[in-house]
Amino acid sequence: MGILRNYRWLKAQDLKSYPKPDFAKKAATEAEVAVCEALRQLDDVVEVYHSARIDQIISGKSRREADIIALLRNRIVFIEVKNYKGDVEMVDNVLHQNGQSRGWTFAKLEEVVGRFHEISRHVGIEIQQDVIETALACVGFANVDASVKPRALTGSFVAKSKEELLSLLAMSEEHHDDFDEETLKALKKLLSMFGTWDAIEFPNEAQHEGDLIQPRDKVREWRLTYSQLRVRNNRSWWSTFFRGPKFVGELIPRLGDNVQTIELDQYELTVLHNPHERIDEEYPFEDVGVLTFGYKEVPDWSKVQLMKPKKQANKRETVIPTPQEGDVIKQARILRHLTEGAHQGIVFRLDDKNEGVLWRDQMSVMEWDNRDMLMAVNSAHDIEVTSSRFDKSKKRWRIKVKTI
Repeated sequence: MGILRNYRWLKAQDLKSYPKPDFAKKAATEAEVAVCEALRQLDDVVEVYHSARIDQIISGKSRREADIIALLRNRIVFIEVKNYKGDVEMVDNVLHQNGQSRGWTFAKLEEVVGRFHEISRHVGIEIQQDVIETALACVGFANVDASVKPRALTGSFVAKSKEELLSLLAMSEEHHDDFDEETLKALKKLLSMFGTWDAIEFPNEAQHEGDLIQPRDKVREWRLTYSQLRVRNNRSWWSTFFRGPKFVGELIPRLGDNVQTIELDQYELTVLHNPHERIDEEYPFEDVGVLTFGYKEVPDWSKVQLMKPKKQANKRETVIPTPQEGDVIKQARILRHLTEGAHQGIVFRLDDKNEGVLWRDQMSVMEWDNRDMLMAVNSAHDIEVTSSRFDKSKKRWRIKVKTI
């Protein structure tokens, strides 16, 4: 019976239905990698980061991806790469290809920048807002319509080819001072901490991206030291026929070449949380080709300090004062929209403990009706505190703000 069972298992391998490869996504990834390689050849480019995931400063569950982040000697450029062909245009601020919505807006790129700016300040890196630029790079030989343009007047641009992108980045921004050595070192460290997506690759080369969450303890341990787990049946066809399969995993280190081989239970499930579909995908190890660990860990930003304050603060200065009337908050991020009931408005995060509200009656009808475009959730804006009072009954501050 053992041999018969082994034979059935061997025959079943040829009939397995794996997820279908996404050739369009594969081509898009290859286009991004090509842009990265080209950027690394520019004189002013210090480092290039591909598919960087930037989380929330308070909770690491929500992540946004930047296709490419280019760290230059005097600025940082966040780049969205589109490998589209045909006609590309913007309709109601949404990118369309050949008349079909692609669901992408410049607000998504601005949201990533807002998250980065907030985290960089929190870990002690003080840089001016204008040293961060954004670019949409259409590298698929598309006919890009004039309607495809960023909302920002400065620091954001559209490149209609890879060559145009390289030309734009090659131009030295002389009005920006070069980052000092300490800041540049801290920026390189911060950008390397974001990591990228985990991935499952199947024997037919199909690949799904997300967060590997099972087997939980093993994945947590593996990802700290290793970049991949390559799964295979360690026995030949005839050996499997007589003795059954024996699955092993080869752990590929992030540094060096000391590959470790471990035994695997072929029926143990590996689980990937797919953030795009918002589902958990389960596959036994025998159906997996490669597990790729995109990041070592999700940082707890409250415990990260990459640069020391410019001056030593005394004990009184270490207490963060509650924002008061007239205070200006740079790049405050929008947490949510209040759209139900009588109290409607836009909620901003002011610091780790306080929120402020731009109430609807302080906005024009046009601003409120177009809030999803002008003030998207997670986007960042400069604001000013207009009033601040302590609510004794609820033991919290009530703060009103306005945009600058």
